[in-house]
Amino acid sequence: MAKEETVAPLNETIQRTLEFKTDELVTRNDWGSINFEDAREDLDRIFAIIKHLDILPLEYLTDQAVKQIHQALNQVNEVLKNLNNFSLDQGTPVQIRDQLVHEIHNQADNFYTIATPWIPFLAYQKGDVAQNISVLTSSVREANDLVESAKSDIESKHNEINEIVVKAREASASAGAAVFTKDFDGESSTLKSSAENWLIVTAVLALATIGFAVLLWWISEPTDSPWQAAQKFGARIIILVVLFTATLWCGRIYKALMHQAVTNRHRALSLQTFQAFSAAASDDDTRNAVLTETTRSIFASSASGYIDSEAGSESPLKIIEISRAISGGSESS
Repeated sequence: MAKEETVAPLNETIQRTLEFKTDELVTRNDWGSINFEDAREDLDRIFAIIKHLDILPLEYLTDQAVKQIHQALNQVNEVLKNLNNFSLDQGTPVQIRDQLVHEIHNQADNFYTIATPWIPFLAYQKGDVAQNISVLTSSVREANDLVESAKSDIESKHNEINEIVVKAREASASAGAAVFTKDFDGESSTLKSSAENWLIVTAVLALATIGFAVLLWWISEPTDSPWQAAQKFGARIIILVVLFTATLWCGRIYKALMHQAVTNRHRALSLQTFQAFSAAASDDDTRNAVLTETTRSIFASSASGYIDSEAGSESPLKIIEISRAISGGSESS
């Protein structure tokens, strides 16, 4: 083991070196456009090794190893001091910058080669791996004894645990249905409010279209030639077509939003109905039948009166088939 008078100077040098900050060494306002970004990777590597040495028990090394690390760190520290004292007042700042970057790279490689081979050994000594393995082995043995003693107690209370699980599932399903009911109802109100805004926009565009059409009918201007008359008439027709198209587009958005609002309101009511019938059901078969019909009612494509054709008619059937398959698998197990 290394002597205290050998380790102490190394620790002091480590603390002095850690006072440097990478960002302050890479760029400063006083340097203008000149920076040391090319040396950032080497600086990060140096400080990473120093931080490891700062927390590791260096006294487990030999005196020779500590002296080698200390010598390499002193060389690194000298380069960092030169970098910290760099200024634009020097004769050729760009060349000095490049030289410092080169020196930092060389010292980083040298310090890495000397210090890193000892880090795993020091980490092993700091962690006291052998003692930890012994403690873990003892803990595993105790855990196995606890598991064996608990098995008999678990088996004796198996029926009670199953009953608790069933009750918990029922409570969870009821709570989940209540949450989704609130979500569907809230989404319906939001969509309805948005649809009303689009209805107002549609009405305004419709009035603008009618007003412009009436204005186009009554206003006539003298023209110098048929070509000028055709130009003015064509421009007015384009404006009228744009207004009419915008009116139809806004109307379709209104119908789509109202359809979604009615659909979500229908789903909320279906979930409320499911909760009522599920609570009143006396057996699992009745509850499963209610769940199947509720799923069909919620996810089936229903005619709301706002949209003529509904897409995705196969979705509810697939959901019901999946529910039945899961139910059948749980019963067989």
